[in-house]
Amino acid sequence: MAIIGKIRKHSGLAVIVVGVAIAAFVIGDFGKKSARGTNDIGIVNGENIPYSEFNTKVENTLEAQKQNTGNDKVSDQEAYQIRQSTWQSVIKEYVMGEEYSELGLTVSPEELFDQVQGKQPHRYILQYFKDPATGQYDPQVILQYLKNLDKMEPKAKEQWLQFEKAIKDDRQEMKFNNLVSKGYYMPTAFIKKDFIRQAKIMKMLVVSPPVTAISDSAIQLTDADYQKFYDKNKSFFYQEDATRDIDYVVFEVKPSDNDRKRIMQDVNQLFNDFQSSANVINFANANSDAKTDTGYVKKGTLPAQLDTLLFSSKIGTVLPPFEFNNTWYMAKLMDIQERPDSMNGSQILLAFDGTGNENIKRTKVEAKQKIDSLMNALKKNPALFAEAAKKYSDYPSAKEDGGELKWFTDGNPNFDPFFNAGLQLKPNEMKVVETRIGYSLFMLTAKTKPVKKVKAAILTRAIEPSNQTFQDIYMQASAFAGQNKTPEAFEKGATAKGIQKRSAPGVREMDSYVMGLPSAREMVRWAYAEKTKVGEVSPVFDVTGKYAVAVLKSIQNKGQQPLEAVKQRIEPSVKNMKKIEKVSDQIKNMMNNTKDITALAARLNGKLDTTMVTFSGFNQSNLGREGELVGQLFTKKKGELVGPLTGKFGAYVVYVEDVIDAPLKEDFTYERMQQQQSFTQQVTSMLYPAIEKTAKITDNRLRFY
Repeated sequence: MAIIGKIRKHSGLAVIVVGVAIAAFVIGDFGKKSARGTNDIGIVNGENIPYSEFNTKVENTLEAQKQNTGNDKVSDQEAYQIRQSTWQSVIKEYVMGEEYSELGLTVSPEELFDQVQGKQPHRYILQYFKDPATGQYDPQVILQYLKNLDKMEPKAKEQWLQFEKAIKDDRQEMKFNNLVSKGYYMPTAFIKKDFIRQAKIMKMLVVSPPVTAISDSAIQLTDADYQKFYDKNKSFFYQEDATRDIDYVVFEVKPSDNDRKRIMQDVNQLFNDFQSSANVINFANANSDAKTDTGYVKKGTLPAQLDTLLFSSKIGTVLPPFEFNNTWYMAKLMDIQERPDSMNGSQILLAFDGTGNENIKRTKVEAKQKIDSLMNALKKNPALFAEAAKKYSDYPSAKEDGGELKWFTDGNPNFDPFFNAGLQLKPNEMKVVETRIGYSLFMLTAKTKPVKKVKAAILTRAIEPSNQTFQDIYMQASAFAGQNKTPEAFEKGATAKGIQKRSAPGVREMDSYVMGLPSAREMVRWAYAEKTKVGEVSPVFDVTGKYAVAVLKSIQNKGQQPLEAVKQRIEPSVKNMKKIEKVSDQIKNMMNNTKDITALAARLNGKLDTTMVTFSGFNQSNLGREGELVGQLFTKKKGELVGPLTGKFGAYVVYVEDVIDAPLKEDFTYERMQQQQSFTQQVTSMLYPAIEKTAKITDNRLRFY
């Protein structure tokens, strides 16, 4: 059963690796038919993805997510991430399924068997089926697991099938990647040429007058300047995804004065009951807003003020209610002890009939007699404890670990009986402890130095806004949205009320997070609705305990952005381009009078730098970042003066002081291996994204959620 739990706990991780969805969460109207009548959540290369198919995947994996975390619910942000990963994995299945089908790539049953039980099993098998004693892969563990599979619960069988699918998918993807990477070959002549380019070094004297010396006021931009910069950098203005620019205001919901008074009255009544309670710890646990540690804790563990008060009080002290960080606290100091933080020890377990082990027939009395006898014998020679554990203990791992418990901490409920016993023991001393699975002979090996700890009953009550306060703030937000229907009115209204206007540029269609609002999915959906126009003010959105009102500032569609759409954004770059051109003209004029680079540096008020440049451009100067210019310079010879060179970061005049050729080399085995490794890494990380980019994908998710 430990293996089942391990696969259940980690199967989501394995599934992510091969592109299978972790989980999903259905919110809003997700699950209903689209208002447009479509039943498809997407289309990939003409193949429809039915919503029902997608929903089945997310519901199945949602259950796995709940089991992995132990929670019945997930947060809005977690739900968003789960939906995103589910979508990506489904798209990958469709895109790559088509590729595999065309190539005839499959994983046969025999191959899958070999991946699970063969001499060289898949890495997932190596990872999850290990000997608990050694931490190493043990083929017997997987064989035993598979033998018991038919006896396991249906959920465990389904998890195994998912695990098998993860292995199969990973194997198929590896085959595909190998087909591409193994087809790579670079002729020796090309490798040699690349080596020479990388090893060749040019030593240069460079003058680059500072562009910052020219003020903005000296630059007058024309439409032609903008157009020139836009045309030269056109590829940077292609937008892969549609975006929206949104402005918004937030109405924070905070406890009102009435809320605070009401909560204080409740706290005073609670304190009266707290003081008179027969079981103050149970009362605190039943009535506290936040569960607090009822075990022994050391100084610095509790909230600051509470920590100080409890560690300076006597046993039995009751701390009256006090407010700290928007929470009321009350407490009673139950005990003070000097206790270690952790212990190390071993056990010999003797189970008896009724403790859950069907193979054990001994009675409780018989178990007690035998454990007492073992203790009396081992007290004389504690060194034999591990051997006795291997021979007599009913604990499953005892034969491998000799009953060793290793280090366990104070407050760990699984080890409480041993920890409490160990408080009174010295190293190599023993005590019989009764647990829910039998009698254990516990021997203490070591424990840390005791420190002062306190045990307290702590009751907290959070100071939170009431339903009425939420309603009042909602009405304020609603009034703001109704009274400010234009962008101008929106901005003036925010200023008048002292509310900060916030901006969220570049919001994408499937975003959930909007600049400070983690759960703003409904706001994004509104911004992308066909009926929402630029300049429109939104209704009120509930964003996890706050209210927000937005205005749609602009729409940027997918594709090439026109000059007018980016003109304001590129203005600083266009100005810099004009300054560089101006500096370049200055260099040109100076070079008409002198060809001496030292004299040029003096006349241009520029620093004369010595720099070493390789063809790849790796060096610390701006020139090393100018790929086009470096390419030009590598065609020059020693002694040449070159300039002006106009780049992206400045204008330059260069004197080639020396050229250091690449060393002679005949064996390029190492370089070939490097090229192959580099290509293989690129295939692993970039092949699927490149294939996905060429696929025709229609995303209808906005219609569903």
